[in-house]
Amino acid sequence: MSIISALVYASFTFVSRLPHLSAPSAASQTLVLNGAARWNNDSKTTAPTFDFSSSGNSTQDIAISPLFADYYSSHQAASNLGKAVTVAFSTHQGWVQFFQFGALLLLSPQSEHLKGASDPLTSLLAFGVKDAATGTVRLPLLQTLLTVGSEVPVGGDGSSFTYADLRKATAPALLVPAPATSQGAFIKGGTRAGKAVGHVIPRSLWNYITRTDISPDGWQMDFGSPLTEALAFSLSKDGHVHHMLVQGFWRDAVILDQDSVDAAGQPLIERLETGVAYLRTVGPPAVSVQAQQTIWTQSDTALLDTAGTGLAVAHMEENFPLTLLGETTWKMGMLWYHVQWSVPKQLVSGWVSAAAATFSSPGDVPGRASIDALSSDLATYLASLDPNVNAVVYDVTHQRYYTYNATAQFIMGSSMKVPIMLTFFDMIERQGREPTAREMVLLTTMIENSNNDSASILYYSEIGGAQGVARYLQSIHVPDLQPDPDAWGYSVVTPQAMVKLLTDLYEGTILTAYHRQLAFYWMEHIESDQQVGVGDTAPGGATVAMKDGWLSGPDNLWAMNSSGIVMNGQETYIIAVYTHGQPTLGNGQAIARRVCSTVAQLLLT
Repeated sequence: MSIISALVYASFTFVSRLPHLSAPSAASQTLVLNGAARWNNDSKTTAPTFDFSSSGNSTQDIAISPLFADYYSSHQAASNLGKAVTVAFSTHQGWVQFFQFGALLLLSPQSEHLKGASDPLTSLLAFGVKDAATGTVRLPLLQTLLTVGSEVPVGGDGSSFTYADLRKATAPALLVPAPATSQGAFIKGGTRAGKAVGHVIPRSLWNYITRTDISPDGWQMDFGSPLTEALAFSLSKDGHVHHMLVQGFWRDAVILDQDSVDAAGQPLIERLETGVAYLRTVGPPAVSVQAQQTIWTQSDTALLDTAGTGLAVAHMEENFPLTLLGETTWKMGMLWYHVQWSVPKQLVSGWVSAAAATFSSPGDVPGRASIDALSSDLATYLASLDPNVNAVVYDVTHQRYYTYNATAQFIMGSSMKVPIMLTFFDMIERQGREPTAREMVLLTTMIENSNNDSASILYYSEIGGAQGVARYLQSIHVPDLQPDPDAWGYSVVTPQAMVKLLTDLYEGTILTAYHRQLAFYWMEHIESDQQVGVGDTAPGGATVAMKDGWLSGPDNLWAMNSSGIVMNGQETYIIAVYTHGQPTLGNGQAIARRVCSTVAQLLLT
């Protein structure tokens, strides 16, 4: 290592004096074969101007796009590309994603027509490495960094050595004859006066670039010929001086830190972070999106009124459809799309982080969002009551859920009579029989008249109490309703679980058609004084299948809820609103009425 160090330090000293040298006669006698003549006598430099602040990406790991997942896995790219630093995004050439140590491109069919265009990706494509199995092209970003003379520091901000300095070291005059003694791998890069000249790759760097995980397609393909000697420089990192070696190749570059070690205790070697340096220097390629194209949220995310730093307009969950408006922007290294979404009677717009969205349809599944995506006013009202209220609305017509505190469990009261009824029907279906006349009376009075004695007989004497209900709920995958073994009215449920039960009933995924018909009939003929909320706020002519519940607790505070299915012509929604901690029953009923009335006005024409 001492011989190599002496060689590379001498090389860097010579390169650092290049601006003061006249063109050596050796250069004019050199026939360059390694491509380095491309930058001979280039003097252009480019300062980094694109804001690629890590703060924009620090809160989450950016996922490898499904477009590049097969390539990433088959090429062990965790070692040779590193982590993703941008999402995949569409350009005129195709889909591209940037990583710490490079970028991948999946060409679009129309890219053939853009070969002569000024797109910055066009020149990189000519020397990229295309994977035949996936069609993915790995782009040689180093070439652009050398061409523009990037002033991004090599090795980090504590360095004074830049890509422009690395370019100086590619000068044909700096090709060296083969050393007399072995100092590593000598790779021919040209001839001078009839003799081979090239560059020496130190053994440590040679061992690195020939590893199969670092060069899965072979070092000649993944790195190509060396463009420089191994150059020595120092940088400041965490208050300490680190001694570095860097060597440039046709498609990439490597850097060795003699003062940091890897897992094996050897000096740390990595590719240069050309992905980040490229973005900082020339910025990302132009994003190409079509206005009115649909994308979908794929995780919980806030839509903002201004990209990156604005106020939240709405909060989306997974699979919610959004429509692109055609505008895009980058903020602190993150791509944002300007979008709009529709709720009945209005369109709303905002900005969504590209990391939270996908262009791949999730299929025929409902989208989910917080209640503020349906109505900001309703969300503000519910927030003023927090934590004493929760609600879930399923807009069946448009396949969208809107939620508020959807996972909070509240006391059920008489709304527990719905799962009691459904459990009973499941029991007799398994027994292969129909209800007796007595059981029909019990079911009718329990639902239509909310008779507590009828509910108790069915709960404790017929269906096996809490265990029977729990067993049935588990079989239909409703986990968030906990039946109370001693007092069924004190069972607790989330509004999401209640809406799930009612949705299964409405869509016909549980019970026989006849038993579902009976359930609907009774729930559509609730006593008038039991129709508070869902029932008495629905428009005239609508069909409502519902059940309310209320009771006061030992603290003399009231729990009140209203759940149901509202059908009005071709429009249907399912809703559950639960309250607790209310000083009077009237308070809870007023909340249920306001929420249900607002939803009816928004979802029904």
